[in-house]
Amino acid sequence: MKSLLFNKFAKFAMLRAVLLAILGIVTFLFPEFLLGGMVYVVAGYAIVNGAFGVTDFFQHKNKILKTANYVNIVITCLLIILGIISVIYYRHLVSILPVFLGGFMMVESIVYFANALFSDTKAKPFLIFLAVFIMIGGIASNIFTFGFGGIRTLSQIFGTLLLLSCVYELFIYIVQRRTVQ
Repeated sequence: MKSLLFNKFAKFAMLRAVLLAILGIVTFLFPEFLLGGMVYVVAGYAIVNGAFGVTDFFQHKNKILKTANYVNIVITCLLIILGIISVIYYRHLVSILPVFLGGFMMVESIVYFANALFSDTKAKPFLIFLAVFIMIGGIASNIFTFGFGGIRTLSQIFGTLLLLSCVYELFIYIVQRRTVQ
């Protein structure tokens, strides 16, 4: 079961890594992007990840580990709902942008941490370290951007966290490719 969950996560790791790299670079270089379109991008990212999860559910719904598939479909449906709610309440989320983005990164780090625990690789400590570091960055995003640097600081913190998430996803992709070959 451990390797199945890891493989499910690794299935779209390269695509997520590319998206996170582009977002990280744009966010880091253009702080005004946070106020303009970042909420929509995060919502789209959640909806796309949810769609991948739904697709994966229907491809594997008759397999042995039905419990893991049902947990997967619940999580992916929650992702899609989060994305839709984020689009609907865009104006409200922009007013609490550091909390929204920090919370997003903290949830992402929890997913990364759980995935690292399910991996059967020698890289498990490194994956756990990255997940914890991303969690700390999400917390810092919540704390330090309120009165401690404004949008520029938030842009740098969040852009760096997106690039670290990209590294995590690339590492997952490489580890999974090595185990397949």
